[in-house]
Amino acid sequence: MEIIYGLDKVQNSNDSVITLGTFDGLHLGHRKIIDKVLETSDELKLESVLLTFEPHPRVVLHKANQKQAQLLSTIDEKLQIVETAGIDKLVVIEFNQDFAANSYVDFVENYLIKKLKMKQLIVGYDHAFGKDREGNFESLSLLAKRDGFGIYQVEPLLVGDQTISSSLIRNLLFNGQVKDAADFLGRHYQISGKVVPGDGRGKNLSFPTANIEPDNPHKIVPKHGVYAVDVVVEGTRKKAMMNIGNRPTFALSGYAMEVNIFDWDKDIYGKTITVFFKQRLRDEKKFSSVDELIEQLKSDKKLSLQI
Repeated sequence: MEIIYGLDKVQNSNDSVITLGTFDGLHLGHRKIIDKVLETSDELKLESVLLTFEPHPRVVLHKANQKQAQLLSTIDEKLQIVETAGIDKLVVIEFNQDFAANSYVDFVENYLIKKLKMKQLIVGYDHAFGKDREGNFESLSLLAKRDGFGIYQVEPLLVGDQTISSSLIRNLLFNGQVKDAADFLGRHYQISGKVVPGDGRGKNLSFPTANIEPDNPHKIVPKHGVYAVDVVVEGTRKKAMMNIGNRPTFALSGYAMEVNIFDWDKDIYGKTITVFFKQRLRDEKKFSSVDELIEQLKSDKKLSLQI
């Protein structure tokens, strides 16, 4: 897959089928759109192209409301997933206030048609872009007739009676429902971060933990509680359990993300690890004694090993 950072870097394009969007989470609904792009590309012998934005428009447009700027995926995670899907070319567009002010007509004509030689455009059922989000399916269809490109709208993907969407998955994570979120993402939700020094209390309990500082401050951290997780550390995937919260048993101040990696005793301070959330085990709880906490941790570990 060819990765291009910036529309100004696009050169010598082939005739293409294009989809564009933020694709936060690249969930199963997004994969349905990508599958249609690949199907059309193969049928018409066109190059498959996906355009996305960095930073996410939420980060730029919702600076005053950080909850609105919380995201499911980083740009690196999106690139990895798109590459495995089989897209030919991915273009990363810098999103800023100036870009947001562009009309959808100028964008389609000056970039999609002239630079990327678009012959087909694939959009999601609720997609809109450009100034004031005026570039919706209806307006784009009129433009397609005038400018001579094809357009196709992908219907929403339903699981039961629920439409898969990024906002639905965000709400599931805020509620700690990581297993349900995984069903809609098509994979376990993940967070990568650097291992930073903690207070060493876990080691004294015979449950040593790695404190994680997420790489991206906009990544959603699931609801406080204890989780069964997998951890990829130094290229190895291990089972583990994670506590997210304020550690009330010890009356500690401040929030922490602590992961106990099973059967692991190497020093990983300063290393970047990736945590995959499999299931929420319980709420964070204040225990009456350290011994009671240790017994609960043993039970949490036993359950985590079964998941």
